[in-house]
Amino acid sequence: MDYFKTAFGGFAPHLDEDAAIKFTLNTVLLDNRLDELVEVVIDGSQFGGIEGEPGWMLERRDVADEGNEMAYPGWPAGARFKASVDEDAYRLKHPEYFMDREGFMKYLVLAIDAYVATDPARKNAPSVVALRKVVM
Repeated sequence: MDYFKTAFGGFAPHLDEDAAIKFTLNTVLLDNRLDELVEVVIDGSQFGGIEGEPGWMLERRDVADEGNEMAYPGWPAGARFKASVDEDAYRLKHPEYFMDREGFMKYLVLAIDAYVATDPARKNAPSVVALRKVVM
């Protein structure tokens, strides 16, 4: 199975507008940080984001913070998630990517499906089950 093709339709860091979310979700899954990812997905959770090496970050803006430009400068209206990758750590043509909740969930579902497909025993892992519940 071609993991990147299954999870994201491929990965072309020099072209993809959505390369930052592909890179970020892939890193979260490879590092098995699903418990943290569950918390980031939940609106109102204390986890507003997660980050790691090499220089990536996934952030969530709660519905209640929609108009708070001081806390979220540059976020487009309706954006709930932002994936970013430090350009000095990893070169992407588009190092930032903003998504509404529905758009983010589409990436998340495909990534989790591919993650489980590479090791079917993961299907019943508590963090995978929790993510699926949040997505529904």
